Amino acid sequence: MENDITQLISEISQKSGKSNEEIEELINEKTNKFSGLLTKEGAAFMVGKEFGLNQEVNKEVKISEISDGMKGIEVKGIVKTIFPTKEFEKNGKSGKLQSFVLEDDSGTIRVTIWNDQIDNYNLTIGSKISINNAIVNMYNEKKQLSLGFNGEINIIEKAETNFENLSNLKPNLNNINTYGRLVRKFPCKEFNSGERKGKLCNFQFGDETILLKATAWNDKADELSSISDGEIIDIKNAYTKEGLFGIELHLGYSTIIEKSNRNVASTYTILKENINKKEIGELNTNENVMINGKVDKIEDGRLFFLACEKCGKKVNVSENGIICEKCGEVKGEKKAVLSATIIDDSGQIKANFFSENALNLINLKKEDFEKMINEKEANQIIQELNEKNNGKEIKLFGYAKENSFSNDLEFSVKEIINE
Repeated sequence: MENDITQLISEISQKSGKSNEEIEELINEKTNKFSGLLTKEGAAFMVGKEFGLNQEVNKEVKISEISDGMKGIEVKGIVKTIFPTKEFEKNGKSGKLQSFVLEDDSGTIRVTIWNDQIDNYNLTIGSKISINNAIVNMYNEKKQLSLGFNGEINIIEKAETNFENLSNLKPNLNNINTYGRLVRKFPCKEFNSGERKGKLCNFQFGDETILLKATAWNDKADELSSISDGEIIDIKNAYTKEGLFGIELHLGYSTIIEKSNRNVASTYTILKENINKKEIGELNTNENVMINGKVDKIEDGRLFFLACEKCGKKVNVSENGIICEKCGEVKGEKKAVLSATIIDDSGQIKANFFSENALNLINLKKEDFEKMINEKEANQIIQELNEKNNGKEIKLFGYAKENSFSNDLEFSVKEIINE
């Protein structure tokens, strides 16, 4: 590899009329500019291109013929798997990368693209592509491709991303794209069985036709933590298994989870057939139920919390700014939070409303709520909300849980039912 770079420096020197030392200095400037994200060979190719040095003519090769150190090659194949985009920071510079698996009739190889390349190509599984001016290197003792300078990906035949309805899923399918509503997450578990060690999170996932058990593994379990119960998500590159109680959906290392604006039945509609209606005095912990009652009082307390506008997680505010543990420094957005005492003939309970449920409780749009909290004091807001909402009849779907500080039973609202 070092001999190749030395030869390239000599060729650039002859082409440009500059000394080898001057070319070396230009190469170092390039590597410093990219903060270590650019190899010396890559920087040399970039400098050579600036002086009009002709690179190797693309030679088409099969994947089985690829060897470490090749450059200026053309590889054709089908995109078999696409891995989630990863963001990184190195030497004060931020960037992103995405890998995918390319397959032809001779084998498979991993390909990595960077930064703007990810958005420019917007690859889909099943697409037929040609990678021009590719270079080969080793990563974790395995060969992989990346684009050389002036390299590009040509999409010969783009495959559409098709999403299956949950009711159409069958056991033992791979690379499944589907969508639905995250109905309920269960506590994550860590496991250590022999050589296997990791983390898993089980959750209920469904639509108006079916409710499935789903499992997110390892990194996907961490990603799931930023998604709240009741949110609609697209799931790409998942796989299915036959479980004890029917089909299970599994989210592995290549799965992509994205929040979605699709039209999916509400959580209450999905679970309706299995939901019991109870009076407040009959409530037990962690049981999905519907209660009917009246708003007796909207409680004093905080009216909003700051969340990350990117992932939805609660953020930390300090003198250094607004920080999300996952996304770094963010602007933060205000999410409504309200508590109200709900009564019926059997008793009363404190109910907690978050985000859209809190806005629906007081019948306000997000922008009107933000205007109100920016213009008025909290005690004035609570007083006005009580004047407008006390005595209002309400149907709630959710579950009761014990407050860890007071040990009182409280109701976590999943949905305000309008029927």
